[in-house]
Amino acid sequence: MATPTSSAPPNIATLVLPPGFTLDQYLHLQGQAVTIGICVAVAFGIVAWDYLSLLPDELALYRSKEKRLLRTPTTWFFVLLRYSGFLATLPSLFFTSVQSQHCLAAVILSTLGACLVVFSSGAIFAFRIFAIWSGNRLVQGLVVVVFLFMMSCWIAVATQYDATTGPATPFATNCQLRPIASWAPISYASSVVFDTTILLLTIVKLPRNLMAKSYVGRQIFRDTLMYFAITTVTNIVVLSIQSLGEAHALLKPTAVPFSTVMTVTMGSRVYLNLKLLEKRRREEGDSRSIPLSVSQPSGGGHGVLTTEFRTTTDGTQMDTDTLMSTASMPNYNYGYSKQVSRALEKIDSRTGSDDAA
Repeated sequence: MATPTSSAPPNIATLVLPPGFTLDQYLHLQGQAVTIGICVAVAFGIVAWDYLSLLPDELALYRSKEKRLLRTPTTWFFVLLRYSGFLATLPSLFFTSVQSQHCLAAVILSTLGACLVVFSSGAIFAFRIFAIWSGNRLVQGLVVVVFLFMMSCWIAVATQYDATTGPATPFATNCQLRPIASWAPISYASSVVFDTTILLLTIVKLPRNLMAKSYVGRQIFRDTLMYFAITTVTNIVVLSIQSLGEAHALLKPTAVPFSTVMTVTMGSRVYLNLKLLEKRRREEGDSRSIPLSVSQPSGGGHGVLTTEFRTTTDGTQMDTDTLMSTASMPNYNYGYSKQVSRALEKIDSRTGSDDAA
């Protein structure tokens, strides 16, 4: 008589639980992983969209006949910021959304990208403040000290991240992140300190810059202030979320990618703002009566400045058509009417103000 063979009941899946986990705990963990994976995917999509939207401006840098612009530190930091955003978010997809056998490598690359984002954006912010403060040594020293403190905190926290490759899962990722040190929010705290310092130093210059006679100088300053404010508020919100208790453990990792997104987008726009000011300075320092075009607007445009200079009978240079739109918001345009022309006021090459003092 044949002995019946035992077999698993039909339509029953076998799950290998991580050590120390019950089935309910494991399913709850998988639900968290799916939520985090969705947030990371959305953040990556925003970074990719922002990259494509500013790609014409980046290509214009490489094609520019002004090779000196390519050799400036802010341009290097701008390019580094553009691609470190991908380095921070793309590997995150591999340890939050898909099955992977290289979980630790993905975590290392992602944390490296996050540190590069903070480094390059912080450097761009610092150079903008140096320009606003006309190279004030005391301000430079303060900003450098706060910047080094911020980078030290981010590097210290980055060394605490670790992950292991777990068993295959039916959905989401099989990567298992190890618990991080309780003092990890210090990285965002240091960013808040740096961003707040930058914002306050900008606000101190607010009365003088907003009273400038040049409309362009005032607008460039207001845009810079807006970018600094958005970055500061974002990091304050993320720090607040990271400081919550264990009851909000699910919320904490979902907020992290959006800090990277806002830092990349605002840092890129501060650079374009600074570049626009420099081009404006060179153009208005040119006494020849020639048409000048920095870039052509297209479909709402990105960071454009088109100015035509004409010399009147009394020898005064006039601009007959000026259109400038910020790189951050399509269709957010401001400029002069074609029917109105006025004498150009000389803009301070360092601050964008009419007051050279």
